[in-house]
Amino acid sequence: MTDTPMTSQLTTPLYASAAMRAIMSDRARLQRMLDFESALARAEGAVGVISATGAAVIGEACNAEHYDIAALVDASAPSGNIAIAVVNALTQAVAARDPKTASFVHWGATSQDVIDTALMLELRAAIDALVLDLDLAIKGFTTLAGRHRRTLAVARTLMQHALPMPFGLKLAGYAAALGRSRERLLRLRREALALQFGGAAGTLASNR
Repeated sequence: MTDTPMTSQLTTPLYASAAMRAIMSDRARLQRMLDFESALARAEGAVGVISATGAAVIGEACNAEHYDIAALVDASAPSGNIAIAVVNALTQAVAARDPKTASFVHWGATSQDVIDTALMLELRAAIDALVLDLDLAIKGFTTLAGRHRRTLAVARTLMQHALPMPFGLKLAGYAAALGRSRERLLRLRREALALQFGGAAGTLASNR
């Protein structure tokens, strides 16, 4: 029950931080899909579609550590859809505890709802990790810009020496550019991480 080796342990650390590797891992992605199913069950329990007890049973089964990722990958091959394999595995896990509740797993949702929601949660976590790194970089460049505000450097144009300039000015430019990128990411997090959730036919009606 280990993650399927989708990336190289030798090279991935060169372009992805430990925090980002954890966010993008197969286990974390599976957990986000299960988080969707757990939240769906809680919402349906709150409005009486299923019992509160049934919602709790589904929620208890939504733990990625209980599932074999390699087996899920194999099960998804015939349909080409990992969500179907995840829902089937979750349904079997719930059926082992409460056969009646098993029929309400994934009620009113469709595969794309699961995948899209998990992706939005993943992007949100990735942006949070990026913003933390940007904060550190901006702080570092800002500190160095102040320290070198009177340090002379040679400006360049067309790869040739040009006029003298404060080295701190160049560093301040780096900090400003990263600050703008941070603001764009935060705005995207607030406004653009939207998804479609409507079930198989867009009406939230169950097809069972």
